Amino acid sequence: MILRAILKSAEPAPSVTAETIAGLQPFARLQPQMLETIAEHSRLVERPAGSWTPDSGEGDARWYLLRGELAIERDGRLRYRLRAEDPAAAFPLPLAPGDAYRLHEPGRLLQIPARYLNLVQAQRGEDDTAIQLHEDDDEAALYIRFREELAQGQFALPAMPDLAIRIGKALDDPHTVNEDIARLIQLDPALSARVMRVVNSAAFAGGVPAGTLHQAVSRLGRQQVRNLVFSCIIKDLFRTGSPVLRARLDALWEHSRRVAAISALLARFTPGLDADRGLLAGLVHDIGAIPLLHAARDMPELIAAPAVLDRLVTEMKGEIGRMTLRHWRFDDELAELAHQAEHWHRLGSCVPDYLDVVLVAQLHAEVGRGTGTRLPAIDAIPAFRKLALGRLTPRASIAVLEESAREIAEIEELLD
Repeated sequence: MILRAILKSAEPAPSVTAETIAGLQPFARLQPQMLETIAEHSRLVERPAGSWTPDSGEGDARWYLLRGELAIERDGRLRYRLRAEDPAAAFPLPLAPGDAYRLHEPGRLLQIPARYLNLVQAQRGEDDTAIQLHEDDDEAALYIRFREELAQGQFALPAMPDLAIRIGKALDDPHTVNEDIARLIQLDPALSARVMRVVNSAAFAGGVPAGTLHQAVSRLGRQQVRNLVFSCIIKDLFRTGSPVLRARLDALWEHSRRVAAISALLARFTPGLDADRGLLAGLVHDIGAIPLLHAARDMPELIAAPAVLDRLVTEMKGEIGRMTLRHWRFDDELAELAHQAEHWHRLGSCVPDYLDVVLVAQLHAEVGRGTGTRLPAIDAIPAFRKLALGRLTPRASIAVLEESAREIAEIEELLD
């Protein structure tokens, strides 16, 4: 027994191979020489069952689970359970502040210097929003002028309706009770009716339908009420009295509404995510286009050059969207989601989030519509492999959504 232990301890530690690196995101398509280089600078760590804390003295690094089962916890509650055989295990652990890790059995983890992930991500993200302009082009001059005006703050961010602000403050106040929140929602009959329709819809209902707003608020909890209220109010921001902008904003609303419906469905299928939060995420992913379009209204020459306006909106809506949601005091997750909503090659972590949902939902929303020629294939983006649909082929995942077409249509109708 002692001899066996001595021999076992004398065995060389397993080495990292290029094949191991090639099986992880975002390294799958790298050249063999680069894979070998990354392998040489990475290391394997064997850990017993129990709590695990990433080494604090190893500098900037990312970790992957290669063997075993790992629970990711926050505030003593399970956030995500990852098994080495899961598709999501090809992605790095989140290492977010406040996260704790617990191995359910002896496991193996891989540490890779973060500089290699950053390098690959930078190379693959170059074409995500690249826009080509020629300096001697009249359109380029118009484009630059508009950008400079935006940089100087010569545009207005849309205001959140007063009632939404009041409801938000009430939800943040620990001294308010559910009845107080329900009374505020009832101040707007249209909002009250819309919230009740959503709460009792097939997509969101959880058992016996809610008969009153008070019951709905009590059942959902404050965070879900916030998500649904803002989802119901946001439609008004897509309205305009300008005939020039009406067609564009109507098309933007139709797109946002469809992405929201698909996001709600994908979020419900994905452990750890909520349908109502997915709905809100889908609705705000393109919110930055609204102030851009309103600012363009004061530049007739820009309205007369739709190709330039399209390029401006494509490039800047993420930046302006983040500013808008911060202005509304939305949480950082949604603000960053609006900023990165077309960062198709965004890696993220092994834990799926709402940006993953919205990225996949946007691609699904374009299926069969003959648009989006610059969009990647659904299975070509990292987010696809992390969602519940990541275990399926693109064709099978589309089939799942087709089977849920009635439900998606119902959610779209609820938002109309």
